[in-house]
Amino acid sequence: MAGLEGEALRARNDALRGEVDSLLATFEQQQREFAAAQARLATATVTAWSTDKLIRVTANSAGVPIEVHVDPEAFKRTTPEKLGGSITEATQAAAKLAGEEAQRAFGSVEQLGTDIPDLSDLVPGAPSIKDLVRQLLPDPEAAPAAPAEPHPEDEDEYYRNRTYLEGGQ
Repeated sequence: MAGLEGEALRARNDALRGEVDSLLATFEQQQREFAAAQARLATATVTAWSTDKLIRVTANSAGVPIEVHVDPEAFKRTTPEKLGGSITEATQAAAKLAGEEAQRAFGSVEQLGTDIPDLSDLVPGAPSIKDLVRQLLPDPEAAPAAPAEPHPEDEDEYYRNRTYLEGGQ
């Protein structure tokens, strides 16, 4: 009977070793893909325009603006307040695009992780690595709403009365 128990123990040990080897191979593949995604994002940029086409914002992969272009016509076509709204809108749009780009870049790494158990599944009380990854990659749909589009008739009135020359009084 001791021989049968020993064989069963060896079989379970071999099965467990195979599982661990598979987990390690998946983990190493995740590390490679994660490093490749980080390298792509390190140089990635996104560009977004305001709906009135007066502002163009280029942002890095973190959503931080690295260039803001103001169309020269902006100073003739809009008010400072509305131009500020256009800047906000274009900046938010660029940040959303950056988040979407990060989601795409890390999507393959995240997909690999669905096939293996989480750390909290293996070690009771351990933090969930999957939850950590979700926190690092925010949902791009959670971006704030864009400001309302300017009304051209308001812009004309502003300039027609020349209140901008009187300091807005």
